[in-house]
Amino acid sequence: MDRQQVTLLNILISLTLQIISPSFALNHFFIPEREELFSECLDKPGFSYVNELADLSRFNRKKDADGAMNISGNITMLWDVEPSNRVAVEVNIEKFEGGTWNPTLFKGGDKDFCKNFYDKNTIYYPFSTKHVINKQQVKDKCITTPGTVLVLEPFILKILINFAVPLSPGIHKAVIIFSAFDKSGVKRPRDTCIEIVGEIVNI
Repeated sequence: MDRQQVTLLNILISLTLQIISPSFALNHFFIPEREELFSECLDKPGFSYVNELADLSRFNRKKDADGAMNISGNITMLWDVEPSNRVAVEVNIEKFEGGTWNPTLFKGGDKDFCKNFYDKNTIYYPFSTKHVINKQQVKDKCITTPGTVLVLEPFILKILINFAVPLSPGIHKAVIIFSAFDKSGVKRPRDTCIEIVGEIVNI
């Protein structure tokens, strides 16, 4: 079995950055709330969580005082799908206001996430797949092979984003849903939902 060297955090962050295009206007800094980064989608019963997607026991995350994340280690993919399955992803950004989560204008999706994951021309490459050690060996791979060990070089992740429509400062979350489809286009059961909660501040 080939060994894929990618990182689940990079996948999640890259999805958000890929779907929300940069602009010329306002810089924002996203500071993750939890050092573990990921939270369950408590309002989506029946969805799988990250522990069914990957083993993160050796995926090291440490937040600096300024909110940057020190990333190192590896993960092992556990997602019970076929390597040939097409992966679709939906990302929604919500803001916590008035004691509840409310949708923002920022939402999108990628119907074939694996197709361009290692493309240097994507806007998320510097934040994610740039840190893959053996790109040439895994460039045709994605996240769909159970047992695959995903290794990353140590790096510091500071999430700076430019938005075409300014977001107001406050607590936000990225809700990321992974779905798999077989060659006939039939959706496999049990989508996976992961949240990344944090604070958006203006620079």
